[in-house]
Amino acid sequence: MNSPLFDSLQQRADEDQSLGIKRKFASDDARTQRYSFEVTDDVFWDFSKTHVDAEILNHYLSLAEQVGVVEKRHAFLSGEKINNSENRSVLHPLLRDTDNQGITMAADNALELARDAKQQFVSQCKLVAEGLDQRATQVTDIIHVGIGGSALGTQLLFEALSGLNPKYAVHFVSNIDAHQLADVLSKCQPESTMVIGVSKTFTTAETLQNLESIGAWMQAGGIADPKASMYGVTASPEHAMKWGVPEQNVVSFPTWVGGRYSVWSSVSLSVALLIGMDQFEQFLAGGAEIDRHFYQTDLADNVCFIAAALDHYYTNFMGAGTRAIFAYDHRFRSLVDYLQQLETESNGKDRKANGEPVDVKTSAVIWGGVGTDVQHSVFQMLHQGTSLIPAEFILVKNADHELAEHHKVLLANGIAQTAALLSGQDMDDIERFHGDENLSDATKKAKLFSGNRPSTTLLVDRLTPKALGSLLAFYEHRTFFGGVLAQINSFDQMGVELGKRLAKQVRPLLDQGADVGGSDFDASTKQLIQKII
Repeated sequence: MNSPLFDSLQQRADEDQSLGIKRKFASDDARTQRYSFEVTDDVFWDFSKTHVDAEILNHYLSLAEQVGVVEKRHAFLSGEKINNSENRSVLHPLLRDTDNQGITMAADNALELARDAKQQFVSQCKLVAEGLDQRATQVTDIIHVGIGGSALGTQLLFEALSGLNPKYAVHFVSNIDAHQLADVLSKCQPESTMVIGVSKTFTTAETLQNLESIGAWMQAGGIADPKASMYGVTASPEHAMKWGVPEQNVVSFPTWVGGRYSVWSSVSLSVALLIGMDQFEQFLAGGAEIDRHFYQTDLADNVCFIAAALDHYYTNFMGAGTRAIFAYDHRFRSLVDYLQQLETESNGKDRKANGEPVDVKTSAVIWGGVGTDVQHSVFQMLHQGTSLIPAEFILVKNADHELAEHHKVLLANGIAQTAALLSGQDMDDIERFHGDENLSDATKKAKLFSGNRPSTTLLVDRLTPKALGSLLAFYEHRTFFGGVLAQINSFDQMGVELGKRLAKQVRPLLDQGADVGGSDFDASTKQLIQKII
């Protein structure tokens, strides 16, 4: 990181560490408006409680020019093969807007491919829905079997939007740990359960093992040919049919849809069946609206770029190794899991796109929780801990229940936490609020809060499919900008492959009588295997 620009950013960060955020409000009456954005009718962004200012933003605009952010954004949405390690284009945004409004995709027949994929999904979803209605026994439960990108996004959608139509209970089985599977099966009946297996290749070991076990459960429950009633969602129809899914039950999606971006495709079949294709189209429309903002808006006013610039600033110059996300809505309970995969699988890399080692820190560790629960645990560290942790708060203005007082208390807590992180508490505050309590000096000092802790707030008007689409597309494009600033390829995931390969080598060694000593594993790994067998 040796460059005049990075030296200037480090100097700026050192000043920010000592002077804090509050003084930026004191010196700029328009700060709140200047760093707040209403890009859509659904989501409002407030960055004013972070360290962002004109100087930092200008530095990042200079860095963007140096690394070619605008050119790479155009290459991305023009369909160039920006995933250079796998020689692939990244075309999933086309699924959100097959009319190509406001964004020109120049890749050969990319738009036609997207339209075909979208139309096929609509048609197949309709056929599946009709098939469900015609079943002799009414379907009450859907079991969605997948892992990683084949499950996380769909589960998030279900939890966020299932209130639109509680026609089916949708259960998710992702883990090879059979405790999860057993828990799901205990809630279902074989004759009234639909099973959807989701795998891009339909060769994923965990997914196929779970499907086999579900088939055995269905057979024990009187279903003569379980596979005949299962559905397979995949980019490899031939593998699904080879496994045993009937051809008419195979729902496909394009090979160019990456796992962690597949929530926009037929991978979300179970949720589309639940809420209906019209509502799913609204989810896509929300994503497309952010796509246009991402593509058309200057970087200085682009919420995706500003967020990515702050991520880079905090990680590289202020020593923040993590970023916390707190959603004040129970329906977002899987959001952190989803974003962990999106951001850390995309940008958790130590190699530039050209294969050389990076010279900056890349992805922060993403963690967090839901609502007021985490206020009674990790917020102690946020307020008084020794690590700088940028925090992100997601609030939903309008609830979809009738317990208005509950929602007001929830929102009050979320807003208050952002205010407390900024303001802190000094000795004058302690005397003002606790002066009549006869506290010891030690207790008074224990109540000191430094403040000046950064937070961003995203205010969602109502948790609709469109708002959810906008939110998830924002995080995708923020991740893209972060990858470009770090000069890495955000669209491969080589680090996932090694563990998969070694697991296949470990599995035979867990059988009794296996020659563990003759394996190539290290002594510690051999010891663990011996302890198990």
